[in-house]
Amino acid sequence: MNTSCNFGVYYASEAYSTDGKIMGRQSTGKAFMRGLARTWPTGPLVGVGQGVTAARAMLKQLQTDGFTGPLRWAEIPDWAAMQTLGAVYYPSPAAKDFCYSRNAYRPDAVSFMGVTFTLSSAGAMDQVAELVLPPFQAWDAMICISQAALDFTLQMHTEVKAWWSAQTGATRFNAPQLPVIPLGIDAPSFAPDENARRSARQALDVAGEEVVFLFSGRLSFHAKANPVPMYQAMELTAKHAKVVCVEAGIFPNQAIADGFAAARAALAPSVRFVSVDGRNEAQYRQAWQCADVFVSLSDNIQETFGLTPVEAMAAGLPVIVSDWNGYKETVRDGIDGYRIASVLPPGGTGSDLAMRHALAIDTYDFYIGRTSLATVIDPVALGAACVRLATDPLLRQRMGASGLARAQSVFDWPQVLPRYVQLAQELAAIRRAAGAQTPQPWVQRADPFARFANFSSETLQGDWTVQALPDAKARLQDLLSLAMANYALDGSLLPRELLIALLENAAQDGRQSVNALLLAAGASSPVGVRCLMYLWKFGLLDVRR
Repeated sequence: MNTSCNFGVYYASEAYSTDGKIMGRQSTGKAFMRGLARTWPTGPLVGVGQGVTAARAMLKQLQTDGFTGPLRWAEIPDWAAMQTLGAVYYPSPAAKDFCYSRNAYRPDAVSFMGVTFTLSSAGAMDQVAELVLPPFQAWDAMICISQAALDFTLQMHTEVKAWWSAQTGATRFNAPQLPVIPLGIDAPSFAPDENARRSARQALDVAGEEVVFLFSGRLSFHAKANPVPMYQAMELTAKHAKVVCVEAGIFPNQAIADGFAAARAALAPSVRFVSVDGRNEAQYRQAWQCADVFVSLSDNIQETFGLTPVEAMAAGLPVIVSDWNGYKETVRDGIDGYRIASVLPPGGTGSDLAMRHALAIDTYDFYIGRTSLATVIDPVALGAACVRLATDPLLRQRMGASGLARAQSVFDWPQVLPRYVQLAQELAAIRRAAGAQTPQPWVQRADPFARFANFSSETLQGDWTVQALPDAKARLQDLLSLAMANYALDGSLLPRELLIALLENAAQDGRQSVNALLLAAGASSPVGVRCLMYLWKFGLLDVRR
């Protein structure tokens, strides 16, 4: 890989780890970090974030994944230092507050490259809708991980613009970039291994003639995929082959686990089921290695891309998926497996569901769950696909090989990340074409001393005079031992050294103007003024109007 990484990566550990939560965003983030290490193993890379703890955690994670190069760290909100980056990857739609902060320094200081994940939550829909409004710029981007995500976003933007125009007469809106770039996977970690396959089938007590269908992912019938259609198809398939259904993942709670068990017994009594805890890495790996066919019948608006079918392709498995959102673009019907038609009710039949959720009458789980119950995955086509793959080992082999080649050549992170590099280059060109930008106020987050100026009797003036009081320096040390006086000390915001410098200069020259003292102490800055006010507040300086 000759192309160097030309963007920084915003790092918050929870977005790149599955230790606390195993969901698509975290799984993607973990694989993304491994992809960075594989694509640019000797760097250099740039991390962006807040605090030395985050910097150390990012470097440690990269090194665990094989990275041996240097990691430079850029601290938000040091926008002046970040100008050299050009672009920053953000692991969700770009943070509005960061964009406001950047604009207050200079709107063209850097571009943010956010990315979509789920689009169905209230927060996600608000984030997408707000992209057409300040503080976002034309040189910012939201990476759409599927064509369906782009279509959703464009429709949302059309409706939002029309609403603002009707309500306020607005005619100018932002136009952030909306490239379609798929999520990547760490393809080598799923590579098929015949020895591992034999061991896994032995460990899970799978007989040679048994055909193993694998579902891997969130085991939640209301938030991922309702398993009833799959169970019914498995029962049909069991009339034609010896079927084992492995469900690998994590149940959100015991009630949902019990619900799965009851449905299995009632709907697929002829099928042998094996449950694998997704938190047990060794067993989870065995579930993948022993499988013959992968099944993921997402019927949920919370799904936007779908990593597991791509991972299954990387494992050399034929896949059966619903023809749904991102699945439409990752799995080639009849080549890598089968896409089963999905059907939604017509628009206008779910407004009550949306309103109940918006008013907090229904939780998000009920909102997406009730939507799922009205989403059909064609049961006849599903059953036929399952029987076909269960009874034709050569077809399984051919489709698995096609999917493996596709996963490695299209969806492996080292294949995807160069598209991020290209995007960063395109955003830089847009910034250059726009010309130099002037700072934009963040009206809702103005300087508190300006916003609340009317709260006080007066405002400090530069021609007021100031003088150190007796024993001020010694009394400062006593004050700094008290929590109520030292809690806000900070090396850059309220530095101890500047407090001492102000006192020393105030004691040397007798009474002088505020401006003269600040200049003499090398404190002609907002921080210097705040330090002077601190000393006055605690009776160490005498200030006269």
